[in-house]
Amino acid sequence: MTPPAAARALALSAAAVVLALGAWPPTRVGTVLTITALAATAPLVAVRRYRPARPEPWVAVSAMLACWWAALAFAHTAPTLAVAAQALGIAVATGLFAVLFTRQRRAAPRDRRRSRRETWGHRSDQAMVAVVIALALVQAVAGALVPGAPWSVAFAPFDLVLICLLLRFTASRADLGPSMRLLTVGGVGAAVYDCLVADSGVRITGPQTGQNVVWVVAMLFFLAGTLHPGMTTAFSPARLTRLRSESARLLGTAPLVLVPVALALLDSAAALPLTVHLGAAAAVAALAIVRGAQTIRASEQLARRDPLTGLANRRGLRVAFEDLLPPTTDPVSRVGRLAVLDLDDFKHVNDTYGHETGDGLLVAVAARLADAVGGTGTVTRSGGDEFVLLLRPGAPDVDALLATAFAAPVPLAGLDFPVRCSAGWVELTGASELPLALADADVALYASKDGARGRATRFAPEQREQVLGSLALGADLRRLVAGDPGAGELVLLFQPLVSLPARTVRGCEALVRWRHPERGLLSPDTFLPVAEAQGHGAAIDAWVLREACCAALAWPDPTWTVSVNLGRSSMVDPGLAGTVRAALATTGLPAARLHLEITEHDQLPADAGVLALHQLAADGVGLALDDFGTGYTSVAYLQRYPITVLKLDRSVTGPDASLALLRGLVGLADALGTTVLAEGIETDEQCARLARLGVDAGQGWLFGRPVPTDRLGDLRPQPAGAATPEG
Repeated sequence: MTPPAAARALALSAAAVVLALGAWPPTRVGTVLTITALAATAPLVAVRRYRPARPEPWVAVSAMLACWWAALAFAHTAPTLAVAAQALGIAVATGLFAVLFTRQRRAAPRDRRRSRRETWGHRSDQAMVAVVIALALVQAVAGALVPGAPWSVAFAPFDLVLICLLLRFTASRADLGPSMRLLTVGGVGAAVYDCLVADSGVRITGPQTGQNVVWVVAMLFFLAGTLHPGMTTAFSPARLTRLRSESARLLGTAPLVLVPVALALLDSAAALPLTVHLGAAAAVAALAIVRGAQTIRASEQLARRDPLTGLANRRGLRVAFEDLLPPTTDPVSRVGRLAVLDLDDFKHVNDTYGHETGDGLLVAVAARLADAVGGTGTVTRSGGDEFVLLLRPGAPDVDALLATAFAAPVPLAGLDFPVRCSAGWVELTGASELPLALADADVALYASKDGARGRATRFAPEQREQVLGSLALGADLRRLVAGDPGAGELVLLFQPLVSLPARTVRGCEALVRWRHPERGLLSPDTFLPVAEAQGHGAAIDAWVLREACCAALAWPDPTWTVSVNLGRSSMVDPGLAGTVRAALATTGLPAARLHLEITEHDQLPADAGVLALHQLAADGVGLALDDFGTGYTSVAYLQRYPITVLKLDRSVTGPDASLALLRGLVGLADALGTTVLAEGIETDEQCARLARLGVDAGQGWLFGRPVPTDRLGDLRPQPAGAATPEG
């Protein structure tokens, strides 16, 4: 398959010729006939050796070369037989071409998607081929009827057309492979030889002449192409149907334009009036101009289309926008809506299942959106997982369109992908401008993503300030992660975890805050979602882990544990176990004093962090399932991860919580051998009730608010009825 392999094939061919000539002395006839016989026999030998999936084309190549051998062998002794052999060889070569171009037509999925303009382009190509073949046929017949003309004159026009078709075929294919390229060179060389000997009719004049050198070289290339290992795939549809771009295929028609001129230069052209060649040249030139115009129009059309989904791209969106809002539109009239949407958690699909699956999902989403919009608007893909809907008056609401498009999951690669989109949309008036409308819709999209997601939000002017603030926060966060001191600093606070009912401190949870230079102390709910979206979540988690382990070494009680939260980025990080072990090794904190806390996430891959957390559990690190009771995958998490602590969410432990539910959760924990920690404990009554139900530990303002590590020494057991510390 490689260039060295092609060189080896040529060398092997030359060696075979040398050995054959040693057995048959290189007389005038012997040299050419021996090489031709070797070339005709080689395909059969290669078929037996390499076992290609389709040996029939190679048998045809062998038959074609055998016919040409016969034409050479009987050129002087039996001219009639030589003519018949030459004609049969050309017929076999024509059949091979028919197979090659039939393989192109059988590329059904590609052909079925072609537009009418592209179909007419291929018809123009076929018309040019038909004109030059017809001219060659007429000239061949006229030349054969000239008294005293050599029989080879009748075949010279076909040889010339064959050269042009070979060049056109090579220029139009994207990946012929080394074997087919070698065969093509051999075919061009053989056809050139026939053209050179056409005028005299003498086909073998001795190996010392330039004409026979051309034939010998052509046969060497046939030998090399046949003996090359790539011959197994030379005629496979996978290679023959891979076409170049429309522009490259247009260049491939250039040889056809030159055929009428080249045919006029042959001696047989004298048998025809000059007007025949001029008419054919004019027809081919006209068809070439039409083909060029079609290619330009097709290229312009492609420039407006997204190559992956087939939807309009940004350029196509501008054209559709201009069609929707012509210059004469009333500036105050409503003319439609523009919506910008993207797929929630699409990055997760790419990261987990690969970009090929992600591309398949984008194609399916594009089809769903196009079906939902129908004739009421235009769907475009502006890039990545972002789509733009340009809706005419009377089109369904954006929420309704999304509900229709994604009511059912998308089946792909044997899996069902539930699709959820966030969208922002804006009303269009006659005075709307596309860049401003896109900017407003983007602002509404950001508002959707900052909220519940999976919904469409209409643009409102007050959203702009909110979104710009979020964008500024994201920029500051990038500076913070990069170590810019002007972006503020991260700080850790610690909240006690208390045993029940004794109310003794057993550990603390590390809670990160961002001391922003302008916005003050920011809670994690403000900036951690932004960090996760930017891909910085794992880096912040690693910083918290190191700082928390280091701080725990200085705590007043060496038995207290420290709990550190892990976000989604950390859970999917393949280096999670190494990061935790490095933090423990660097600080010297015993593994048993570290607890990691994970939270349910509906888009977390099933295998995310499983191996790493089991390895860390074997080291002695504890694992808590945070916010238990608020999601819908908790039971699966209990089976998947080595959970040691269930942290019940405040919505489950509050004053109005169901006692039966709490008893059930405690019983579940007992059955699994895990401890139970209740969050959000704020009153003595709540604490006592949870202790009576068997809850092992608690966390909340009743026991202490988050404080810096240097104030943990002030923590004391809080008896029932004591005042709540203000920390």
